[in-house]
Amino acid sequence: MKTNRKNNIVKQVKKSPRVKRFMGVLVLILFVGGGLFQPVKAQSKLQTSPGRYHGEMDFPWSWKRYYPYSEWTQMMKDIAKKYPQLATTQSIGKSRMGRDQYLITITNKKTGDDLTKTAMWVDGAIHGNEVNGITCSLYLAWYLLTRYDYDAYVHNLVDQYTFYILPGLNVDANASYVEQPNTENNPREPYRPEDNDGDGLYDEDQTEDVDGDGELSYMFVEDPKGDLKLSPDKRRFISIGDEKDYPGLRFKRIGSEGYDNDGDGLINEDDIGGPDPNRNYPYGWKLSAGDPYPMSENCTRNAYEFMLHHPNIFASFHYHNIGRLIMFAAPQPVKTSGSQAQQMSSYGRRGGRMTTEQRLAQMRKENKYAQLFDRQVPREFQHDLSVQTDIVTMGARILKNYTPVFGGLLGQTLASAYNMLGAYAYLIELWGSPTFDADVNNDGRVSDKEYMDWIDIELTGEGWIKPHPVDHPDLGRVWIGGSGKKHVGRTPPARYIESEALRNTQFVLYCASQFPKVEVDDIDLTDLGDGLYWVDVTVKNDHTYPTASDRSKKLKRIKQDQLFFSTSKNIELVPLDPKLPIIDPYAGRSMRYFGYGGGSSSGGIKPGTGKEIKLWLNAKDKQTYRYLVRKKSGKGWIEIKIHSERGGDDQMRKEI
Repeated sequence: MKTNRKNNIVKQVKKSPRVKRFMGVLVLILFVGGGLFQPVKAQSKLQTSPGRYHGEMDFPWSWKRYYPYSEWTQMMKDIAKKYPQLATTQSIGKSRMGRDQYLITITNKKTGDDLTKTAMWVDGAIHGNEVNGITCSLYLAWYLLTRYDYDAYVHNLVDQYTFYILPGLNVDANASYVEQPNTENNPREPYRPEDNDGDGLYDEDQTEDVDGDGELSYMFVEDPKGDLKLSPDKRRFISIGDEKDYPGLRFKRIGSEGYDNDGDGLINEDDIGGPDPNRNYPYGWKLSAGDPYPMSENCTRNAYEFMLHHPNIFASFHYHNIGRLIMFAAPQPVKTSGSQAQQMSSYGRRGGRMTTEQRLAQMRKENKYAQLFDRQVPREFQHDLSVQTDIVTMGARILKNYTPVFGGLLGQTLASAYNMLGAYAYLIELWGSPTFDADVNNDGRVSDKEYMDWIDIELTGEGWIKPHPVDHPDLGRVWIGGSGKKHVGRTPPARYIESEALRNTQFVLYCASQFPKVEVDDIDLTDLGDGLYWVDVTVKNDHTYPTASDRSKKLKRIKQDQLFFSTSKNIELVPLDPKLPIIDPYAGRSMRYFGYGGGSSSGGIKPGTGKEIKLWLNAKDKQTYRYLVRKKSGKGWIEIKIHSERGGDDQMRKEI
């Protein structure tokens, strides 16, 4: 192509003397200065300005709609191909109806295998109708990959940690919810056939789109004795109230749109079956909600088995809706008698100390997002409660209008993640319906007028189904409408999706940034004379998470951190007995070592009793170990190494 272009230009120069000089210059540029037309070499992509591009268009994707299963799973495959050094997409198993449950693993493969790194698990839409969880999960993957080359914060997280992201957990019901007409509450279950009406048929009377508008609403029939009428604006069915002699059209509500498919005179009485998948997990399982047995459903079993076989998962996020809640896994409370509980609640008045409510009110004078929870837990799990309180305090700040609360137990994902796998776990109830935005007078409820104003002002009217007559084959003339559309209540309208996904991504990344990181902070030498030295070694973890949760210690799913002490050949370690007092050369008095905690956490120093010490580093923890060494002659060195399964490795050497 380049040769043909140059030949054509030469011919034009020969034919046209008027442009000979100009074209001669152009030919010279093409042949001699061709470098001007070559692609500019890529500069560093690192972007530090918050007002600039951060890779969003490297893989363009619209976050202003809900995608069908085929499209969002293809997006996962495509983005993994775009960033092969960072991402791998795989199926972890198939659903009951044969759909693959695709998971994307994100980490820098050059810095280590995914299993060798501390990991975050994220899943979405365990309930079929909670598909904004798919969006939030996909957005996290997209954000990590597209920003990797531009954002130092993201770059470091992807280099150090692993992210396992399963956007759609209940893929059969997820696909139906997005692709078919449905109410905002259905389908939720993973399609296990059931005979709800006992007629020997399975799921034969489901909700159906009678008027063909792609939405499901309610059906009403005209009835002279009906207790409903059309509102003055003809957009809602409202109560007649005291107008017993109302002369206009009266209506009676029939139920959701649908047909009598089995001829029994009933409509929608045998809808899609199956257990609640978020009651199907093992911990706290009960037959009443998670039938017929724990992990009976393909989708829950596949996800749990993946987590079980990836012990590097340190924390997990599970996206649900609705309510704007940060539900977190916390240790169960100590059982107390009624008199004990009453005494604890009134202690602030009688004993002069603040109650939980008073202390929280004081804390919020300095930090309006502060959290404090009135729960007494066993001492062995107290640190987990403290850690989770710190984490959800930051979550409340990042998510702005989300409320932290304790999570449930009955076969739920976060309960099993924490109690059976030892992972810190969070169930995020996304969105919040118009309640949070439409409550103009701030009385805690949304009136019909406030709701309709929200529809008209925020959604410019597009979120409402106006009542209209339709011919029904079983019921004759019916009226359908008077309700919001599917993506208005439980799942947000498209215009709100990205802002919510961004905030939730930032919370996930904050949690990952607080994964434990062990460091050798200092090696301090004190010359005692005659070749003897005190060696004070300080190790720390200054992140919000400890190197192991209290629960994982109880389950013995993680090994203790290890501190290694080594020296040059001319230095020997003098054994210390932690039971005996030691003379402090500066204070001139005897001292004993303090117990577990150490360092700045408790003000104590622990004895360096050997070349290998096992320990646990808590959150924001610093521990100091004192060794006694004897140097024979010449120069030497002391080297300290620390290893943690979840907190990494560090080392320091000091000459002596």
